[in-house]
Amino acid sequence: MKTYCKRLLLLFLLSFVIGEDVVFAQTRSTQFSMYGHIQNHFDDFTNEPKSYFSLGEQDFFVTSNITERISFLGETVVRYDANTSSKFAPSLERAQIKYDYRPNHSVVVGKMHTPVNYWNDVYHHGRLFFPTIDRPHSFSYMVPLHTMGVRLQGQNIGSLKFGYDAVVGNGIASTDISDPNLNKAVTLAMRIEPSDNLQIRFSYFNDFLRTNTAGAHSGHGGALASTYKGALNFELWSNSIAYFGEGWEFLNEFSYNRNKTQWKGYANNFSNFTYLGVRVKENQTLYYLTDVMKVAENDLHTVGGEILKFALGYKYEFSYLYKVKIQVERLGTITHDHAHHDAQDRYDIKIQFAYGF
Repeated sequence: MKTYCKRLLLLFLLSFVIGEDVVFAQTRSTQFSMYGHIQNHFDDFTNEPKSYFSLGEQDFFVTSNITERISFLGETVVRYDANTSSKFAPSLERAQIKYDYRPNHSVVVGKMHTPVNYWNDVYHHGRLFFPTIDRPHSFSYMVPLHTMGVRLQGQNIGSLKFGYDAVVGNGIASTDISDPNLNKAVTLAMRIEPSDNLQIRFSYFNDFLRTNTAGAHSGHGGALASTYKGALNFELWSNSIAYFGEGWEFLNEFSYNRNKTQWKGYANNFSNFTYLGVRVKENQTLYYLTDVMKVAENDLHTVGGEILKFALGYKYEFSYLYKVKIQVERLGTITHDHAHHDAQDRYDIKIQFAYGF
């Protein structure tokens, strides 16, 4: 009798565990993807022409629905790094856990893209999804690309599909594991979708840097690094208008950046990126872009300068996982850092094959 009862109890416990595993397996789903691109460059073909092939970022993307309310997103990129012997190194771009505490309302914890504009919040590092070959230039100077922190998020609320984001996290000077500043960076953003395929966004970002230091993935201080290492208050206002319909596409990303230092007061900077695409066939798109950025001479976060880029492009989609883009562009740059003044004007041709698996 005792043996029978033990077997019955063991069978009950086993069926409970198996049942839990089945439920868990039905709820949980994990997807792995990989995206990358290869490019051919014909740079500065009117002055000192150079032609070469290059291997772009290789993006490993994982998403997992752990339960009905909890999900995970991870993104690791292997990209060019001049400081390594192989010239490539991995970089952890995103690792975030999302909890849906109410319908259309979530809390996100981890390393994430800062939701300051449409491009940074919607696209990841796979060039397959970019409407053009390159990111806007503001991503190297003004846009805070990542933050490590907490994000309150709302989506698709009401008839206008209202959405909001409130983020508190490590700031521009931080790395993936630490932040030298006691105060945290703050992002406040809102968006609406008044019609199908149309989205309008506004955001505000603020970070007080005790020392003007650029972190590993901030996007700041890249080509125009400043030697100033004092305190600086960084503010960014952004507006995005995005429409991606069946016949034509439009994206405008505007950013106004104001930096304050005790030494030079306020510096006012701005950038504007405009993309317009027209589908000539179901899988073919002709597009035009302008990319303008101006950094004031008295700015101490980066060195002052101007960038003006025009481009014409053609995109051919073999499928949603294989695309070719051809882009002819004119790039004009002016740099002024009080020690020298440099101006360049060049024409480039780029061919990009982007893929996904």
